Amino acid sequence: MEFIYFNGRFIPESEAKISVKNKTFNYGLGAIEGIRGYWNEEHKDLYLFRLEDHYQRLLNSCKVLFINIPYTVKELCEITVELMKINKVRRDIYIRPIAFINLPSLRPDLFQTEYGMTIFIEETSYVGKPAVNAMISSWLRIESSTIPPTVKSIGGYLNSALAYSQAIAEGSDEAIFLTREGNISEASTNNLFMVKNGELLTPPLADNILEGITRDTIMEIAEKEFSLQVNEMSIPRAELYFASEIFFTGTAVEVLPVINVDKRVIGTGKIGPITTNLQRTYLQIVKGNNGKYRRWLTSVYG
Repeated sequence: MEFIYFNGRFIPESEAKISVKNKTFNYGLGAIEGIRGYWNEEHKDLYLFRLEDHYQRLLNSCKVLFINIPYTVKELCEITVELMKINKVRRDIYIRPIAFINLPSLRPDLFQTEYGMTIFIEETSYVGKPAVNAMISSWLRIESSTIPPTVKSIGGYLNSALAYSQAIAEGSDEAIFLTREGNISEASTNNLFMVKNGELLTPPLADNILEGITRDTIMEIAEKEFSLQVNEMSIPRAELYFASEIFFTGTAVEVLPVINVDKRVIGTGKIGPITTNLQRTYLQIVKGNNGKYRRWLTSVYG
């Protein structure tokens, strides 16, 4: 039996219920996070990657949405570690925290209401391919004047679902958003990097991206481990086709190579050396096999 955390208690998943009249169910008024846990068989330990950073981002999202959940980052981390122990987790997993409005109402407001909090576990399978084909979506990325892209809001993921579904329907694996100005933003649920002339380029926050934790990780690894120049800059659509390498980053996909965009081969059409090095190093870090970055790991059983 799998247990989840739901409104202050650890309960069997089957007992966690909300009403069909729930405001979050009706309007998407909530915030989410995605956290990975990696089992290290040699260490006999489960490592949760950048747990504090994820919960700080959740609380930041809640602040924007007026969702006043009564938890600190430290408390959320402790609850998550305890949830892993209760479920005796000894495998790679994906953790989903959700802060939501827990009242029935027909009005989509964010004031004078009650809030709920749940944390549950999912399996990690997400892509299933070593490299993917992508397409530029006809759907534009949400922007700060509509739904703030830096907030991981439940409602904002309709934007992602529309773009991703269009990509699948048209034979691609993933969608890439443009901004209203025609610059590259991000993929449906992932940040984007491209390699050009030996430099690593990635869109800035101003181009409506989520400030990804994996993105930040890769930027630090690239500079410290490989002395790569990382430039945050606006990238016009056509520039993407000139890249020697492209990859996506995100909690679920980790470092995911892109070998084709809009039926145009990227680089050699194979996974490039920079992507390979960053991917390998990232996986060593998250699995607890690189002591230099131990500060990013929360041990469950150690």
